[in-house]
Parts: sequence; C-alpha cells; structure tokens
Amino acid sequence: MTLRTCLLALLLPVSLPAQEKRNLITDEPRAPKGKPDGAPEYVAKAEPTDGQHLALTMHKLEHGFTPDRPFRIWAIGSSYTNMLGNGEAWQEEMAKRFPNAPRIEYKKMVGNSCPWQYARGWLRHLVIPEQPDLVITYTNGNPADLEKLIVEVRQHSTADIIVPSLHWRERDQELWGKSENAMDQDVAAVREVCRKHAVEFIESRRDWAAYLASNKLPIASLLKDAVHQSDYGAKIINSNILAHLRRPEAFSYKPESRERRITAPAAKDGVIKLSFIGNRIDLIGKKSPTSGSVRVSIDGKPADQLDAFLMTYVQPAAKNHKEGKGAVPRDQAPHAVTLGQHVVPQTWTLVMTSDTGDYQLTGSVTGPDGQGNALKIFTSTSGQIIIEPEIWRRAERNRSSDRFTWDVRRAGVFEVSFQGTANEVFVVRLAQSLSNKEHTLELTSTGEISIDGFDVFEPPMK
Repeated sequence: MTLRTCLLALLLPVSLPAQEKRNLITDEPRAPKGKPDGAPEYVAKAEPTDGQHLALTMHKLEHGFTPDRPFRIWAIGSSYTNMLGNGEAWQEEMAKRFPNAPRIEYKKMVGNSCPWQYARGWLRHLVIPEQPDLVITYTNGNPADLEKLIVEVRQHSTADIIVPSLHWRERDQELWGKSENAMDQDVAAVREVCRKHAVEFIESRRDWAAYLASNKLPIASLLKDAVHQSDYGAKIINSNILAHLRRPEAFSYKPESRERRITAPAAKDGVIKLSFIGNRIDLIGKKSPTSGSVRVSIDGKPADQLDAFLMTYVQPAAKNHKEGKGAVPRDQAPHAVTLGQHVVPQTWTLVMTSDTGDYQLTGSVTGPDGQGNALKIFTSTSGQIIIEPEIWRRAERNRSSDRFTWDVRRAGVFEVSFQGTANEVFVVRLAQSLSNKEHTLELTSTGEISIDGFDVFEPPMK
C-alpha cells in the first residue's frame, strides 16, 4: 500500500466515551476516480441463492423494529473496508427498496493493511459489545483467521455476516486469465470457510473481472493507485453487496431460531419469572410518571453480579511511538485481550518497559498484575487477563513507555426504572455475554410496571 495518508471522518450517531475515541487514518490516496471513460454503468446481478444467509437482515429491513431503533452495521478490516464509505450506499438503497426499513447506523474500524488476524481483536472489543445486526469484513488474510473471526461472531451474537472477495489490483496482473485468486487471497478457501459457516459470500472479484473483460478495460481503470479501489470501484463493491439483499430460493435458517420476542408472564407475588435460551435478553417496557422499578436476577444471582463481562477498545496513548511515515498507534498495538478467571470490573493499563516487547500490567482495583512480553503468551498473576501475541500487531515497533488502556465492565443491570413520560416505550438490555444456554430470569417489582415483552438472542454456535 502507499504511504500517503488521509483522515476520513466517521460520523457516529452517538458520541463515544473518551477512551473509545478511535483514530481512523488509513493510507489510501485522496484523489477520486470515476467511471472509466466510455464504459457503461455497472449493474450488479443476483443469483437464485444470493441472500440465503441473510434471513434476519431481510426480515429487519422489510419490517423494521417495534419499538423503533436503527439497523446496526459494523464494518471491520483494512483501508479497503474504509473506502466502502460510511453507509451512504446503504442509506440510498433502503430508500429505494425497503419502505419500512429502519434508519441505518454504520460504524467501522479500519487499519493499514489490517488482515482478519487482527480485525478479530476489534470485533471482540468494539463490535460484539454493541451487538450489531450485520458484520461486514472486506480485507485479506489467512482463511483460518477469517474462520476464527466468524466463529467469534457466531458464538457471541446473532449478527449476519458478509464477506466479499477482494477486487483486482495491479499486483494480480500475472494471474489475470489464469486464476480467480489474488496474490494474497485464496478465493476458493475463503469461499469454503463462508460456506462452512453459512456466511454470505459476495463474488465481487468475479463480477469485477467480468466488467473489466466485457468492456476491454485494464485492471488500473477501477483503481485509485496500484491497490486501492477507486470511488467507482467502491460503488461496484457496494452494489455487489447490496444485490444480496433479496429473498432467495430458500434461507439457510429461520429468523426466530436466533432472535425471538416472548410475552411477559403474569406476576406472582410481585415476581415475574421466565426461562429463556440464549446469551442476551432485552426488556421492552412502558413508562409512566408513577411507575416503579424491577430488580433483575438471572439464575438466582443479581444480574450485575453475574460472570458476564464486556471490554472496551484497547486504547493506545496518543503519544505512543510511531514508526514509519503515516504510522498510527492502533496499527502497532494489542488488538485484543482475553478474559480469564476471577474477573473484577476495573480499568487496565499496560505499559511497555523496554524496546523489546516487555511490559507491566496494572489494574485499577487489582494493582500490579504481572509482567510479560508481547511476543509470548501471558496470563496475569490474578488470572484475569490473557494476552496472546497472535493478536498483538507489530509489537516489534513498540517502545518503552508506550501505554494501552481498556475497561472491563459488567454486562448486566441490577435494576430498571419504569418512571418517565406516560406511555413512552423503552428497551433496556438486561444482560448479555451470558453462557449460551437455558437461563431463568426473575424480576421483582416495586410499584406498578408495564412490560410488553422480552427479546431473546440465541447465537447459532455454543
């Protein structure tokens, strides 16, 4: 990739906490590039099976949400992902095809040449906590790392997944007419991983090549530089993705197998009790000025005391060492950590103590919790934090005093208030990150409350 940089502003619907202000600089060039001169407009075509793994996505786009909320998309990957935009193509398409579609909320996290190996870390810290409806990853890497990313989505969320094959770049010239592969992507292997896990694979590389061939265009005609798609190239990729938003011959799963709404049972002695299967449950209620509240317990424990946790983004300090023109701290950092045992909610700080990967880990509650090296697997003294070199990118570039921080917090709430404007419908996430199995929910009320139901989320993998 080139060493030129640009800063693309990501317009988020809500402000992120200070620790989660994320840098989105990538190395693609600024100059736009439109449709090749004399070439016809690209028209994406769908095959009969296209869309088969997007049952929930289609249901939500066709029917919207009650109560209203946005359709949430998270995109993770490299500058190729960055250049697909900020959801503008989705918003335009929804207005044309889905009159009942909810508004689109599109977020992304990208890095220079970031492959699936490291994007998986951002998935864990940024994407899974927000429980999006759809995850898109447009980058390269080892198919085995893509599979790890997919499995993590499937185990911890009900989101649909879209994976397009890479566009043609100048480095692929020697493969033109000989192989469908890219120099850095085995397309058949990626396709097989997607087939194995019922992920929506987009044959974008195939259709991109067909457009070039039918119009006798060189590979460079859809690029901004040697590797990055042009603006028109990005339009082609987005068109190929959006063409899969359709009803196929048959879906590969039923929406209700992953997400379902259940009716609130009648209270008995002020207690509502129900069983559900899944790793997350939301309450849909109605407020009033005189309403009371409910205390929440799951499997006999207050929901805010469960062994269910979420982590924030591993935030590199702004003054961390940067190596090379256009370098940014997030591309030479641990992209994820793993929670171990006896977890205590707190803020964690990792400080490099040498230029050769050594560091000290400290918790705001636990205190000093061990010393490790970025090139070796590490388990903290308390057993709470595990750090794997596999998800630490470019550790060799880190220098003494580089600093990284993240929070660990509970994933359940103890109490929910129903007080507010009369008849205002609200949704609150009671708990997530539960074990994906049967649970018992108990709500103990104080005062009058009105519950419309519960949304239960059961990821397809245990």
